[in-house]
Amino acid sequence: MSKRIATVVLSVWCVLGFVSLNGYAQQKDATDDQLVITYTVRAGDTLAKISQRYLVAGADLGSLQKSSLLKTLSQLPVGLDLEIPRELVRFSPSTATVMGLSCASSIRLNNSAKPLEVGTRLQEGAVIDVPPECHVALLLEDGSMIRLPSSATLKIATLRKSALESAPEVRLELSRGRIELEVHKGRAKTTPFEIRTPLSVMGVRGTEFRVGYSPEDQSAQVEVLGGVVQARGAKDNNTLEITKGLGMPIDGKGKSLAVEYLLDAPRIQTIDITKSAQPSFVARLQPVALAQYYIADNSTTANLSGTRGSQQLLSPEFFIPRLNKQATFYKLTSVSPSELVGTERNYAFCSGTGDGKSARCSALFDVPLADNGAIAFVLNRIQDGVSQPVVNNQNLQARNGRFSIQGLPSGQYAWTLSYSMRPTQPANTVTTTVQQSGMFELITVASTSP
Repeated sequence: MSKRIATVVLSVWCVLGFVSLNGYAQQKDATDDQLVITYTVRAGDTLAKISQRYLVAGADLGSLQKSSLLKTLSQLPVGLDLEIPRELVRFSPSTATVMGLSCASSIRLNNSAKPLEVGTRLQEGAVIDVPPECHVALLLEDGSMIRLPSSATLKIATLRKSALESAPEVRLELSRGRIELEVHKGRAKTTPFEIRTPLSVMGVRGTEFRVGYSPEDQSAQVEVLGGVVQARGAKDNNTLEITKGLGMPIDGKGKSLAVEYLLDAPRIQTIDITKSAQPSFVARLQPVALAQYYIADNSTTANLSGTRGSQQLLSPEFFIPRLNKQATFYKLTSVSPSELVGTERNYAFCSGTGDGKSARCSALFDVPLADNGAIAFVLNRIQDGVSQPVVNNQNLQARNGRFSIQGLPSGQYAWTLSYSMRPTQPANTVTTTVQQSGMFELITVASTSP
């Protein structure tokens, strides 16, 4: 790995404004918006009523009146937007739910005796130390997802919800490893979502991105897979708007290096069966220019929420120990010389008798929090650029937190699923909607040598 000391402060805020044609542009920081929460006045509202419903005890209404240029405390024009300082608003605890867990050993929370389980609710202050070869996925109340791959350590420093916002305020501290985030696109830009490492600070809204930090190498990276983010190094005068498909490393002086295009994911070139008593396979990849190495994450489920492993590939090939009619899923990425992890490509492999072309396979999906509720699921096969419906079921049921789609021939597939996670306590009226989507190319191979 590259040796970098990244004394960096990144301020990353998702924006929906203009982006230059070269993929990034200079932009001023926009963090002041998060110091206030906007409330739109309704019929019958007064500052006293607003204070009683939403504000902390002893809130200075006179100061709020002056800052909002109000003539009186009792008469507020309907439709007026009040900018209320965040510090005056009441907050209640929020939770993060463990929705995926893969580990041969137990993962313990805060070094306690009780191990994590799927469905465990985590609160502010929780520390998760993910052992090597393990994986944890968390779901926030607004539907945002956090994935912690092998050897990551994360503290949930802040997890609370204001009386005036539907999405929780989130501050995460990553002290080791990598974190993958899918932040709900419906979050207001004024609701903080911040990720810190010992070298950086990042905040996001409505985007999909990754953050990496290595205490051994003292290095940090940010990679954008969706949306737009703003980023700057500690010694930079201006921020950069970084768009989808770009990433940025930071040098040891706290200066951002040139923004790079993320490398394309490798494609499968051939699948060859090995000569052994137990049939196994070697997948060879088309090399990607400039790739330093490749990463192959594998799972038994299409949404990579269940059992998950990872291989670092110094040469463009990987070993598949066994295959059957239930597909095994792989997510492939390329890594650049500056340690930026590139875009993703998903494959599924299964075996059949004969030449494999006529094989029909099953795809497994993990929905551990569905709780016997209805699952809306759509699966389309894409052929010659045309999307052909395979499954469209708005009331699909899971068994033991999973469901299987059977009889799939080789080809390119796109899928979406959603379901509601019911509140665990009667007093909690929050219903979290889980939404996931993805694509994979299914490759069927013969289970015997030609």
